[in-house]
Amino acid sequence: MFDLSVVAFDGRWLLVDESEGELGEYATKDEALKAAGDFAVLDREPRHVLIQDDVGEWDETIVEPPLMH
Repeated sequence: MFDLSVVAFDGRWLLVDESEGELGEYATKDEALKAAGDFAVLDREPRHVLIQDDVGEWDETIVEPPLMH
């Protein structure tokens, strides 16, 4: 169900795909989640994303694809 994760690592946020590995590195969690939303465009469906903060706690969120104009 979760194929994307946003993980805090050494002062930065990584966007990680279950099968592809690391997709990008971002300064903030919000930037990483926005990038996860860009992947939602591919199938035009909301994506469930796991989030691991810098103390190892896990959370989850749903990221909507950006609106197409």
